[in-house]
Amino acid sequence: MVKRYSAKWVGRMMLALLFNTLLFAQTSTTEGKITGVVTDAATGEALIGANVVVTGTKLGASTDADGVFIIENVPVGTYEVSVFYVGYTTAQQTVTTNSGTVKVFFELSTDVLRFDEVVVTGSSGATSKRQLGNTISTISGENIAESRALDITGALSGKFAGVQVSQNSGDPAAGISVRLRSASTVNGSSDPLYIIDGVIVNNTSTDLLGVQSVVQNRLSDINPADIERIEVIKGGAAAAIYGSRASNGVVQIFTKKGQVGKPKITFSTSVNFNSLRKKIDYNQVPLDWENAGDVTNLNTVPAQRYDYQDMVFEGSAGTDNYLSVSGGVGNTTYFGSVSYLNNNGIMKNTAYDRSGIRLRVNQIINDRVSFAAGTYVSSSNSNDMPNGGYGSGVLQTILFSNNSINPEPDADGNYPVMTFYPNILEYLETFNFEQQNKRAISDIQFTLLPINGMQVNYVLGYDDSRSRATTYTPIGTTTAALGSARASNLNRTQINSDLNVSYQTQLSAPISSSTAAGYSYQYDETKLGTISGTGLAIGVETTAGAASIATTDFNSKRAIWGGYLQQTFGLQNKLFITGAARIDGSSVFGENERNQFYPKASLSYVLSEEKFWNFSAINNLKLRAAWGEAGNLTAIGPFDRLTNYSAVSINGQSGLISPSLVGNPDLKPERQTETEFGLDLGMFNNRVGLEVTGYFQNIKDLLVARTLAPSTGAGSRIENIADMKNKGIELQLTVIPVTKKSLNWVSSVTFTSNKNEVNGIEGDQISIGNFGFSKAMNGEPLGIFYQGYYARNSDGSLLLDANGLPQRERGSVDANGNNVPLRDANGQPTGTLLQKKIGDPNPSYIASFTNELQYKNWSFRAQFDAVQGFDVLSWDSRMFYRFGGGVQTGKELNGEEPKGTGTAKFGIAESYVEDGSFVKLREISLSYMWRNPLMGLSSLKFTLSGRNLFSFDDYSKWDPEVNMDAQSNGSRGGIMGLTPIPRMIIFGISVAN
Repeated sequence: MVKRYSAKWVGRMMLALLFNTLLFAQTSTTEGKITGVVTDAATGEALIGANVVVTGTKLGASTDADGVFIIENVPVGTYEVSVFYVGYTTAQQTVTTNSGTVKVFFELSTDVLRFDEVVVTGSSGATSKRQLGNTISTISGENIAESRALDITGALSGKFAGVQVSQNSGDPAAGISVRLRSASTVNGSSDPLYIIDGVIVNNTSTDLLGVQSVVQNRLSDINPADIERIEVIKGGAAAAIYGSRASNGVVQIFTKKGQVGKPKITFSTSVNFNSLRKKIDYNQVPLDWENAGDVTNLNTVPAQRYDYQDMVFEGSAGTDNYLSVSGGVGNTTYFGSVSYLNNNGIMKNTAYDRSGIRLRVNQIINDRVSFAAGTYVSSSNSNDMPNGGYGSGVLQTILFSNNSINPEPDADGNYPVMTFYPNILEYLETFNFEQQNKRAISDIQFTLLPINGMQVNYVLGYDDSRSRATTYTPIGTTTAALGSARASNLNRTQINSDLNVSYQTQLSAPISSSTAAGYSYQYDETKLGTISGTGLAIGVETTAGAASIATTDFNSKRAIWGGYLQQTFGLQNKLFITGAARIDGSSVFGENERNQFYPKASLSYVLSEEKFWNFSAINNLKLRAAWGEAGNLTAIGPFDRLTNYSAVSINGQSGLISPSLVGNPDLKPERQTETEFGLDLGMFNNRVGLEVTGYFQNIKDLLVARTLAPSTGAGSRIENIADMKNKGIELQLTVIPVTKKSLNWVSSVTFTSNKNEVNGIEGDQISIGNFGFSKAMNGEPLGIFYQGYYARNSDGSLLLDANGLPQRERGSVDANGNNVPLRDANGQPTGTLLQKKIGDPNPSYIASFTNELQYKNWSFRAQFDAVQGFDVLSWDSRMFYRFGGGVQTGKELNGEEPKGTGTAKFGIAESYVEDGSFVKLREISLSYMWRNPLMGLSSLKFTLSGRNLFSFDDYSKWDPEVNMDAQSNGSRGGIMGLTPIPRMIIFGISVAN
């Protein structure tokens, strides 16, 4: 039985632990301090924010605006002092302390490969990247801030090879999809596992408002300005020690901490201006059909045409404000921040705001015990509009309407009927869709150093989110003539308790050993309740005034537990071999598959450190390989292992009804086996770095519904029956063309290409979204578009009917599943309507190109993102063909095409498949840093930046990047009535003491 831990209980326990630890904390005797300066070896410029640590202790500091650091309370002795800075080699010096002050100076050389950068993700503890057999990507908080993205996931776009970030809608509250390498499941989620300061956090997406694509990610609750760095690992070979939740990769986020010294205060504020990047073409012909439904009647009447886009979209603005205070005294350091973000959407009456408070304390209790605790509390609110997808929405009304209708209300306030959806102005002026979110993320951590070389870490993490959404549709609209209201409440709580022990030792002069073991327990609970009502009383906007009320209630609990063991041997600090294994269990697994085993192995060989290496142009060359297995349990529902009967009352007697979906006691997580190999190459004094990675993923035991024989009395059962393959290549090239005292220029290119294939689908294919047009089909990539297509002549031209209109192909399907077109005596299509693959939403490749220049106090950055070789299913185009507002109707009115051409295309899916390839100017910024501008200030920075300023694409409508199935894994590329991603210009100021 899973024990339930309430939010109140966890909160009390954390406060008690914090109080008792601080009560009994005692500071060890200190004898002196270490101070110094860290500079760039080539330019002599001070390096701001470099991390300086005393190896083997918890002592450390970061450099200020002048590159100066101070480490206090250092016991007398001899130590190794190391300096870490992103993009530079690690420097070390041996320092002997006394009762006074010891001064040391460090000069760091550029290192685009970051060979000696210390990471923790996927390796169970602090590990140099040179030891890893898998690729791991890192980004600093400074680079995240420079992106000017309003949330964390948006800031990741284009930063790493193998990471595809897609914004699903331009609504200010809309979610973002993140794929590491590729899709790895049919019905589950391909989102990675997110960890913040050791806390496994929730990033699920639930449509509480019923507005389709405006589905929020809960990572939007986190302020990017609080981040110190992010580490990303991309597949099962690297993530095996995380077990059943890690086949999609891991994104680990580390927030900022304080350093010993006087209080450091930073403040930043910015204002952003949002606008519609592109308008679509409308029917401008001042005529309309006398009888639109009769293709033989070509008579027209005068008509006035309106551009509804000017009535729906507007320029908008927002602000982002941030204040942080950090510092430390003795063995205690602290960090605190407050923030407030407000962003108005380009669709009228849409907005999003978020406020947050973060606190973190680190305490060194004595030489062998340290403690840390942190909490983050946020509150957000959004005003939304029905926007995209399967239901009604503002832009759907535009697409489904003839733009000869004036939408303005009459003198009595009545809105003209535009189509079978509400009037666009009626939506914007009378509908009310709101969502509120409260979030608390807390952690308590203890670190023990019981003996030399051994470290024990314990983390207790807690994540609680509470969301409430309300909707109101007034009386008299097309969608709800009697009015409707709804209220949904969603509460999610996650707890993780992790114990990790590591031991490092030198077995002999050439051989080092690193051993790690750990155990993790995770518990999460979800409660969802919805009440909806129709038939509202006049003047009432809630379900309290509804004549008819319906309620739903859902509650689920899940526990996951597991332990791992990992061993690494190193030979002369150039050859490293790692082996690991994890055993996982979960309450959602079937009774017969309660525990799962995940192995891992990797090899890293720094070939350039061999004595025979004499290639002066190549400074570093590392060969690496990794193999491992990891699981994905997101496709397993909390009760799928059970047969869930429904209660019913018959003649006043209680009874049960057998469900169509029966339970499966053999359910187990989907399993990914990945082999990864690659090389890291540093050339020309490490001013050119190249990372190349190839990978193969075999995913088996995919969970899909299997149809059961009628004799079983049930319809279907979830089973582990399908499989999937991915293979791909990732390239990341970084070049420093110029590095001088006053000028520094860094260019980087990322490139990723992946091939996906699904097999084992019962009946060859299943529909997974996009009105059933997206399929999981044997032998094809996940999510292909499979539907009707044009009938064509032998020369490839369209086969037209007697009225000169295009038509859909007909025929038969042979024994091998091949389409056989058939023609009647008149040469026209005959037989059954045929279907085939008409498009693929999976890109051939994704790439980015970034340039960063620093000249004296000026800095410039520009990033282009490219997604090439993918198709979109443009429902926007389909509707514009049919309902009179698009240029297609204008062509027919002008006689350029036969009347009825748009209606004919409406019924042929191939006609609205378009090339979605694009290149976007994702980020561009220009900054000026004024150092020591006023007494007491160390820096004042002015920044002018832009996001999504331009898109180079051939898509005929607003934006090819959005997706109407929101964060859906398998259904990508469908676009209908979605708010386009806005162009954003930002002006910001930041100041620090």
